[in-house]
Amino acid sequence: MSLKGIDIASYQENLNLNDISLDFAIIKATEGIGYVNPSCDKHFQQGLQLGKKLGVYHFARVENDAVAEANYFVDNIRGYIGNALLALDWEGASSNNVNWANTWLKTVYQLTGVKPIIYMTENTLVSFDWTPVVGGNYGLWVAKYLDYEIDYNYDMSNSGPAPKVKYWDFYAMWQWTSSGRLDGYSHNLDLNVFYGNRKAWDSYAKVR
Repeated sequence: MSLKGIDIASYQENLNLNDISLDFAIIKATEGIGYVNPSCDKHFQQGLQLGKKLGVYHFARVENDAVAEANYFVDNIRGYIGNALLALDWEGASSNNVNWANTWLKTVYQLTGVKPIIYMTENTLVSFDWTPVVGGNYGLWVAKYLDYEIDYNYDMSNSGPAPKVKYWDFYAMWQWTSSGRLDGYSHNLDLNVFYGNRKAWDSYAKVR
């Protein structure tokens, strides 16, 4: 059993979740210690009304303190706790700072009671020692694209080989294209597959 969905940010501010097919949406909430996605709550409320599974994520800026960024994220998503999977978007030039990521994940867990998952590319996954994060039982969301050709309506026939797994026994979710198109929206979307059912999603999100 799997679920199909998207992750979105302010780039998709004009997207109406009512217009497209999805099982879940993961929405950018915050970045660093000074940015809140102005479209986050609009999309979150749309998803709630539609009965979709939801998540919110934080884009890391490792020049800041990890605890400060964790607090900033939690302060801005308190109203979603118990209804949302939480995630750390881990990319960029400092993706080798495993201890920073682990501190952020632990702090968010301590503050919310929800264990976040971490998003990274396959290259980042295999290039650094993620043992501390795996030891904390934080789930994995991995990105790997075959190409940047347009893929329509969750058709994974051209998704290419599955990501390589290192340290983790499995990944919860695969972002397999950033060039996805869904009926009802004419621009590119990140498309994802979650390897579990709605109950499994709820276990990650600690849905009340």
